[in-house]
Amino acid sequence: MEIKLFNSNNPFELCANTYVLTDSSRRCVVVDPSVEEAIKYIQENNLKVVGALLTHGHFDHIRKVDEIVELYHVPFYIHQKDEELLTNPKLNCSDRFSRKNLVVKAKPSFIKEGDTLNLLDSPIKVIETPFHTLGSICFLLEQERILFSGDSLFNQSVGRMDLPTSDSSLFFKSLAKLMSLDDDIIVYPGHGEKTTIKNERLYNSQIQIDANSIL
Repeated sequence: MEIKLFNSNNPFELCANTYVLTDSSRRCVVVDPSVEEAIKYIQENNLKVVGALLTHGHFDHIRKVDEIVELYHVPFYIHQKDEELLTNPKLNCSDRFSRKNLVVKAKPSFIKEGDTLNLLDSPIKVIETPFHTLGSICFLLEQERILFSGDSLFNQSVGRMDLPTSDSSLFFKSLAKLMSLDDDIIVYPGHGEKTTIKNERLYNSQIQIDANSIL
């Protein structure tokens, strides 16, 4: 399985990590489609897009959803509790942090805790982590030992809990799920550099502060 990371270098726009995950049959999924270069990469490498995966509905993770759906006629997946964020600039925060309000026109396919997406060679398991947004989820490819964590878990940090639909009361339960994963799971976050579950268990100050509740 090949993972390609894209991130905009536009200094005027907040932008999340976009990942293109490609299997041995050249099928790919786009995780948090927000960066134009990801689409160029897909086209240049003649990849077969089979879907887009959204960790949550904030504007910096969904900018290219409509373009992906229109170009490749594929579904995009998100938790139903984040559906309203797709069409509400106040909830997806584009009215506060972007130069224009963002509204997604395409219709989503909903996924939830315990669902498995069989889009690539390896199954993709859905893990609910609702605190950054009520519909925040992570995607675990257990066979590949990788996790796409969105804005739930970063390299030595965690997601904000002061935005519309955030719920800090769900933080402990959400992080406990991630900290129960195997040490060698590589974490690909929504912002910043990759890490591992072991690294976060040992060095993430937020998790250390709340260790009694999480670990």
